[in-house]
Amino acid sequence: MNIKGGLRSLVKFALLAVLVVVAVSWYHARSMPKGQAPDLLAPDINGLPISLQGMTQKGPVLIYFWATWCGYCRVVSPAVSDLSKDYQVISVALQSGTPDEVAAYQQEHNLKFRTINDPSGALSASWGLKVTPTIAIVDSSGEVSTVTAGMASRLGLKARLWWAQVGKGS
Repeated sequence: MNIKGGLRSLVKFALLAVLVVVAVSWYHARSMPKGQAPDLLAPDINGLPISLQGMTQKGPVLIYFWATWCGYCRVVSPAVSDLSKDYQVISVALQSGTPDEVAAYQQEHNLKFRTINDPSGALSASWGLKVTPTIAIVDSSGEVSTVTAGMASRLGLKARLWWAQVGKGS
């Protein structure tokens, strides 16, 4: 096989892989809200209030639905934690134990984002969550800008946050 043919096969495979990943992500995220985001108004695991509506007035917000038992979340969580230094992040820990257990997990894994505990899964279900991890970006007008289910990179999430900010002209 010549180099040109091998490169062509590699490009076709990469495009097919991207298409499959996008289709699976869309399928898992299809039940998440479109348009105006439901408000998240709850205390975090430290007892401090979180209000999505209040936060969107300052710019886009990344909402990260995850779980301590989720294998993919172990890969995505550090990227979300890193983004939380420069962007507004709310995380929702789905069926991951008590607030103290979630806090201990976050400390053990050096995760710095604010977290709402969702021990029964009711909050996540109200958002239509089907799979973890799922990430919703809510823009400054409170609209769900993008939803990503499954793996996500720091760079991809940063691009989505940027788009949520410039897409509305804020």
